[in-house]
Amino acid sequence: MSELITLREAIDAIRDAFDEGDGWDRYAWVYIRGEITEPGCRLYLSHVADEDDALIDDRGEAMPPFAARHHLQHFLEASDFAEVLFVQRKRAPASSVDDYARALEHYRRHDAFLGMSPDSSP
Repeated sequence: MSELITLREAIDAIRDAFDEGDGWDRYAWVYIRGEITEPGCRLYLSHVADEDDALIDDRGEAMPPFAARHHLQHFLEASDFAEVLFVQRKRAPASSVDDYARALEHYRRHDAFLGMSPDSSP
């Protein structure tokens, strides 16, 4: 079912998918409304099949119908989103939702994990 969710719900859904062994296959993209560091942001986790039905939105971007209808924007590929969560949890096991939000925003802006130089590996 397509729905807009909070960052906490997205973190849990991604974590559950990987715990169940199909994280790389379940989700394709993370779309966003708002800013990841704001409590009011909402996310949509597209399933791989959703991307097959993509429409071209008013900005000329291919998006699943749900994302286009709700005027969402691409945020990160789901695999990158998951990797940022993994690295942040490894770096700081007691991370809060705000910590994950900062790590995700840092990755989106700099294509690097928070606390690591761009040429370091996790």
